[in-house]
Amino acid sequence: MVGPSISDDDRKVFVKRLKIGFALLVGLSMGLVTLYSGAPLSLVAGATVGATAVGGVLAWFTIPDSIGGIAYEERNDPVQRGRTPGEALREQQRTEDEHPRAADGNGQSPGRNRK
Repeated sequence: MVGPSISDDDRKVFVKRLKIGFALLVGLSMGLVTLYSGAPLSLVAGATVGATAVGGVLAWFTIPDSIGGIAYEERNDPVQRGRTPGEALREQQRTEDEHPRAADGNGQSPGRNRK
């Protein structure tokens, strides 16, 4: 099976940069809103810093640390989350391999109506 294309360290750096970018986006947008409303520059700077802090909290709360994380087969998760993708198909194929259908050689099952 093919492994992940990026390492765990690269994934952690990406998530960290994503959170920082999200926080800066929230802070700068609030700074622009206060700037265009005609507020003094001290208030614009305060709103930008405060909104960046709020954006950091929002990023920490909404962006998980495990984006594109561990593959299903490799996880050591004690919580059972149901079937993995493709598991039902593999189970059906195993069942069909263990119990093949009876056919008379022409591709039809013996229970079908024949003339």
